[in-house]
Amino acid sequence: MGRTGRGVLAIPHVRRVVSSSEVVLLLLAILIPASPAFAEPCSRPAARARIAETLPLASEQRPINITFRTHAEGVKLSLGLKSKYPDDMTIILQHDFEQLNVKEDRFEVLLRLMGARERLSVPFTAIKAFWDKSELKCSDS
Repeated sequence: MGRTGRGVLAIPHVRRVVSSSEVVLLLLAILIPASPAFAEPCSRPAARARIAETLPLASEQRPINITFRTHAEGVKLSLGLKSKYPDDMTIILQHDFEQLNVKEDRFEVLLRLMGARERLSVPFTAIKAFWDKSELKCSDS
């Protein structure tokens, strides 16, 4: 490094060339954690415990997304929702929900869907995928 006329060190500029393999590794580091193939199965007891711990944190600043099997044993929802979502349903606990009650084996919530109030009871065994703040935490895909 040399000095310039004002006593300031002149720092040589070094340009770094990014290889295509570095770009691929960076993309993989970003995409792999979000991939269902690499997410922990929701059926594991540890994943269910994390779901139960995380659900009470749902708020406007912390959206929680849950995909569950609508016809799984113990799921309680209106016949209208069961007919509209015959296999799976995804709900987002962020704005239009209240009375969230997390129990040992399930959660219950009152949702406002298109102006109507819908009470749901979902056993943790019915959950197929769970996102916390848009980050996939578990998936049984």
